[in-house]
Amino acid sequence: MTDSIQIHRKKTSFILAVSVTSYSAIATYLNVKYQIYLMEYTTPIILGFVGLVLSVAITQKIFNNFLTKNNICFSFGKQKEPIPLEIMQPSDDITPEVEVIEVPTVKNDYTDGYDKRIAEIEREKAEQQADIMRVMHEYTTYSMAEFLSKDDLITLHENIECFAHGQCDLYKSIRSKFDNPLNTLDIRHFVWNIGIRLNISVEKCAEFIKTIFPHELKNATLFYLSKNLRTTGICKIPLDIPLKGEYYFNCLKKADDETVVLTDLEAVLKFHENNYIIA
Repeated sequence: MTDSIQIHRKKTSFILAVSVTSYSAIATYLNVKYQIYLMEYTTPIILGFVGLVLSVAITQKIFNNFLTKNNICFSFGKQKEPIPLEIMQPSDDITPEVEVIEVPTVKNDYTDGYDKRIAEIEREKAEQQADIMRVMHEYTTYSMAEFLSKDDLITLHENIECFAHGQCDLYKSIRSKFDNPLNTLDIRHFVWNIGIRLNISVEKCAEFIKTIFPHELKNATLFYLSKNLRTTGICKIPLDIPLKGEYYFNCLKKADDETVVLTDLEAVLKFHENNYIIA
């Protein structure tokens, strides 16, 4: 749009420049050649034309203001539909109602079940830890009952709880029976079987047995015990090596299997005995 206006202005300026130059050349030629002063003839014409243009412009403006003010429209052969007054002069009292549709936003929170899952994990860990300690106590009773009095066995169970929770300052010393004492190899195997399942270092295991069995291990140093927990030899408590990720004891499984076999054998003998009596 701007380029078009500039082109029209250039054309108009060119035409005016050509007209003025031509008029000056013609006027000069007539004045020099024939002593005709052209301004005497053209000045009245120019002034009359300018006055006519100004009078037309003034008259047009007057009529335009009059017709606009009185809302008068002449069709001059072309019919036009009247513009409603409501459209021409909109009322300030009437406000068009615009219906606003709210689009519900759905927020996906993918962590809704986080707290529930954490609680479930903690519960599973607590249940597993409780089961591990149950197995430790079962093994302690199974392997140590013949070597300790009942009171010392109870104290050993308390020491196992402290051992599992790292409370070494709460250890209490005990002593095996005089008529059936524990040897150092049995004690070393016992603590290794427990420590490997509780993920406790051999140094802590050595400290544990050195503290609770001071009489049996009076000649053994902590260094010697930590380096010889898995030493093989003649003993009553053998090494019980667990499978990876498991904490159950093989000796307890064998004991359960033997119990089942004995129970089945007793049932068979009782069945045959009843049949014999009936016969």
